[in-house]
Amino acid sequence: MNKRIAITILVGANVVLLSLLLTSVIGLPPAYGQVGGRGGGWVSVSAKAAGQSYDVLFALDSASRKLHVFHPESAQGKKIVHADVRDLAVDFGR
Repeated sequence: MNKRIAITILVGANVVLLSLLLTSVIGLPPAYGQVGGRGGGWVSVSAKAAGQSYDVLFALDSASRKLHVFHPESAQGKKIVHADVRDLAVDFGR
C-alpha cells in the first residue's frame, strides 16, 4: 500500500471520529453541580492541627452561617469534643 493512500485513510478515519465526538458532546445537556439538596446544608473538611498529631474537623452550617470546630479529647482519644463555634455573619460583617 502506498504511503499516500495510508495517510488519506488515516485522515479520513480521524475526521469521522472527530465528527462522532462533536455530535455526542454538542447534544449533551449542561451539567450543573450542587443543584439538588446538599445534605442539610452542611459542608465539612478536616485539617492537621498545628503541632498536634490529630486532625481537626471543621463543619460549616450554611443555613445558620456558623463554623463548628471538633477535635479528639486527646491524641489517642476516641471521644470527640465540640471545641468552638464561630458566627461567620458577625466575623465577616454581613
